[in-house]
Amino acid sequence: MKSTFGAWMSDASRQDDGRYWLADHFSGRILAEFQNISTFQSTSNKTIDVRKFYQGCGHVVYKGVFYYHNGGTNKLKRLDLNTGKRDSLTMGNSRFNNLTYLFCNSKTYFKFAVDENGLWVIFASHTDDIVMVAKLNSDSFSVEYVINTAYPMTKAGNAFIICGVLYFTDDKDRRVTHAFDLKKKIPLDASFDLRPDTGILAMLSYYPNKRLLYMWENSNVKTCRVKLRVT
Repeated sequence: MKSTFGAWMSDASRQDDGRYWLADHFSGRILAEFQNISTFQSTSNKTIDVRKFYQGCGHVVYKGVFYYHNGGTNKLKRLDLNTGKRDSLTMGNSRFNNLTYLFCNSKTYFKFAVDENGLWVIFASHTDDIVMVAKLNSDSFSVEYVINTAYPMTKAGNAFIICGVLYFTDDKDRRVTHAFDLKKKIPLDASFDLRPDTGILAMLSYYPNKRLLYMWENSNVKTCRVKLRVT
């Protein structure tokens, strides 16, 4: 990749049709669309003006819809990539400006996540330094419920959700150091290496339909296969 920051996305749902999308840098309004991975170097790929500036590297595409944070506001946006329909959702009691990032390493205030249970958004409470998680209804684009993880955002470099469990990396994004069960609302022990490299990890997203982690690391996009263990 050309930039240190960005988001590389496919559709995280079972409706994945092979397309990929690129949101270059941590702020912008242009989304590049590729029909498949082999067309990535082509100059004839489609570009989409999302009209509102996105902020951070926590975007996601789910069921053909691009979800992103409208920079400088407490509004979440979605754009249907097939019809062009646009919607907005205001997130109260959230941090969204003045460099009070949820995840400083990726300059992200709101992190969308998709797991086997659907669509979520991770954000920081405006009144304290605690990481919050909202379960979103992707049909109505509304909040179903909000969970307080009681985890300090200052300790987290990034996060992802797998099977209803939220995993946090350390402030250098080298290890997963904490987890939280979003269904039982209890913390879990978690400790394992994520990457050996230093440098900036801009994006970290789980794709349940492929059982892959997408990682934008040091201007490269990598995938990490996830093996689920039933206990």
